[in-house]
Amino acid sequence: MRIVRLFWAGVQIESQGATLVIDLLEQTAPIRPFMGDPRLPIVFGPEVLDFALVTHLHPDHYDPDTLRRKLRTDAKVLCDPANAAKIARDGFTVMEVALYEPTSVGPFIVTALPAVDGLGDPQISFLVEAENTKVMHFGDTLWHGHWWKIRTRCGQPNVAFLPINGAITQFPNMKPSGIPADLMPDQAASAAAILGAELACPMHYGAFHNPPVYVELPDAERMFLEAADRLGIISQIIEPGNEVAIR
Repeated sequence: MRIVRLFWAGVQIESQGATLVIDLLEQTAPIRPFMGDPRLPIVFGPEVLDFALVTHLHPDHYDPDTLRRKLRTDAKVLCDPANAAKIARDGFTVMEVALYEPTSVGPFIVTALPAVDGLGDPQISFLVEAENTKVMHFGDTLWHGHWWKIRTRCGQPNVAFLPINGAITQFPNMKPSGIPADLMPDQAASAAAILGAELACPMHYGAFHNPPVYVELPDAERMFLEAADRLGIISQIIEPGNEVAIR
């Protein structure tokens, strides 16, 4: 099994010759008016993809142009049932995944997990299993009370990818809340601790900062590493494009 962190919240998982991506993002033009130009180089995924998982439809997590170009003609896009109609209208073959119901696709077993979206839109997280390895990916969820149930029902992940940038948003036509729209670094570390993750990898930080519309927490990486250390969690910075060393 091969696990690669891609740009922003993207993750690539390979097993038995099949390639799956979660929240692949390569085309940033649709989000630049709100999130600004990327501050990090965009890391491109493989040119041919067998499966795609989409946690939610925010354009920094759902990139239909790239998926349309790279997915095989018979490839499936797995998503929350609430988002299936939109993804199907975009021309994809959709597979709806219900919470806690494992679904087999190729060599992978995919399970949808609870999440809470910072803007109130439908969002899920994912567990991907292959070759006796469990990978959890948490999109850009807020803190919620489902961590304990996820561990009880799904077991401890070998690798957990968690958003950490605690972004404060001020999007047009939305009254600003001043409340982070995704996990703060210490919250992400606490979630990893509750889950019992063997390895916690931060994601969804460092690439976008466009005040006052999108303001990410400064020094989020250091804060996450320090919080994980306090909680006894093994954490690792995986730079985009690099592979996770599975323990």
